[in-house]
Amino acid sequence: MINKSHSLIWFTALVGICVILACGCVKEDTSPAPDDGAKEPAVFEPLQKLNYEDPFNWQSLPSVDKPVDVFYVYPTVSNNVTGLMDVTNPEERALAEGAFLSQASVFASHANIFAPHYRQMSSGADLSGYEMATDSPEFKQGAVDVADAFEYYIDNLNEGRPFILAGHSQGTMALIELIKNRFGDDEDLRNRMVAAYLIGYTITDADLEASGLKIAEGADDVGVIITYNTQADPSVESRMLFPVAHCINPLNWKTDDTYAPKSENLGSVFYNDHTGEFLREEPEYCDAQIDLATGALITKLPEDVDLDFGNQPEGVYHRYDYGLFYRNLEQNVGDRIQAFSEQ
Repeated sequence: MINKSHSLIWFTALVGICVILACGCVKEDTSPAPDDGAKEPAVFEPLQKLNYEDPFNWQSLPSVDKPVDVFYVYPTVSNNVTGLMDVTNPEERALAEGAFLSQASVFASHANIFAPHYRQMSSGADLSGYEMATDSPEFKQGAVDVADAFEYYIDNLNEGRPFILAGHSQGTMALIELIKNRFGDDEDLRNRMVAAYLIGYTITDADLEASGLKIAEGADDVGVIITYNTQADPSVESRMLFPVAHCINPLNWKTDDTYAPKSENLGSVFYNDHTGEFLREEPEYCDAQIDLATGALITKLPEDVDLDFGNQPEGVYHRYDYGLFYRNLEQNVGDRIQAFSEQ
């Protein structure tokens, strides 16, 4: 059970969001934008800060009953035509809730989960002319909100406990900016971080250098980053996976191409990520192996697979980065927390 305040499951509101439901909730294009005339570099002027003293701006403010926290940032859920999520809109908050329950539940048995709302870049943002989505003012606004929420969390909510960072897709993108800008010069923060589950986007060597962090190399090293992007072989080029990507296999916790058969998969867990409704659990559902040439995590799904991959390119399993390896991730969170406590 996830202990949360301000949990909003607005089922009737979700019915009206037919565009998002039809495309599979996450319409996230972080690939280079079409070359139809480069824009002048945007002068980014942040909006007025969100007040993170107000519980309304938090998706989850738990009753603290565990010795470790998680700071979780949800993926793209907004289709707002303005380009930014409206964090006051019940329909958009409900979609964020669905993503939270689908993913952050991995951490619920081991940690107190703190999760801010943030004015994320919506799938309605105009990214034409930007080399990368991260260059756009819409993305930068969301990243600023996440950074502000983290500072409030550290100063007012964390109370010195060890913590885990966790995100997916745009949530991971925002956390990458956070670790680059905040962790490199703060040894205390790095030493208190159990691990960072930065899944569903590319971690580069430049990110590691700026943050002072390293990629995980096993099942129980700490202060490290866990990252991967799940695909079929073959698959169409993923918008999240770049040639410089790092990867760890969540079934055997190796960074080489050692094959992990599906017998090592403790359980894939599937939710309706619009509502957070639990659907089913299937042990030994799929295997995993790293493609060292691309940095992709390759898996073969059952022939009778019945999954909605949304608007992702063929063979890109981005939507299920957490779900396919759910129980292995859950176990690993506990293993890393235990290893951290024994340092």
